[in-house]
Amino acid sequence: MGVATLENIKLPKVSLYPTMPTPNLHPRQHIQNHSSADHVKTYWGYPSRVVPCVNDKGTCEYLDAVYWMHTVSMLYTFILWAVIGGILLIFLLGRFVKPRGETAKGLWATVWKAIVIRKRRYLLPEIRWSIFRHTTRLQVLILACLSIYLIIFS
Repeated sequence: MGVATLENIKLPKVSLYPTMPTPNLHPRQHIQNHSSADHVKTYWGYPSRVVPCVNDKGTCEYLDAVYWMHTVSMLYTFILWAVIGGILLIFLLGRFVKPRGETAKGLWATVWKAIVIRKRRYLLPEIRWSIFRHTTRLQVLILACLSIYLIIFS
């Protein structure tokens, strides 16, 4: 006798799905033939592409459209995260550049107080339009910025 290892243990083969004869089904094939490819172009988060396309013209046009749309959507995703990161960076810089204390003096402290006063005066009051009752101008400004972003990039 020897030590029992995984190779020595015989387990019964159990299938979760019973095998049935399927005479009308064929094995799945991909639209691209990777085994006969001269060059394969990799895409981030997407299947690699056979370059040059060896299929018929319609299939090649379809693949061009699919991979182009993937590239464009990745670019728009990067732009979205760059905008979000830029906004967060502006808020972070605003926290560090702010003058300390109420008794801060000098030109920068005066300019900072003027910016804060204007921001509160123009962005915090409620808007008077009937569709946006009980919302501040800042909330409507954020909605407008998001809407413009979606109109441009969709």
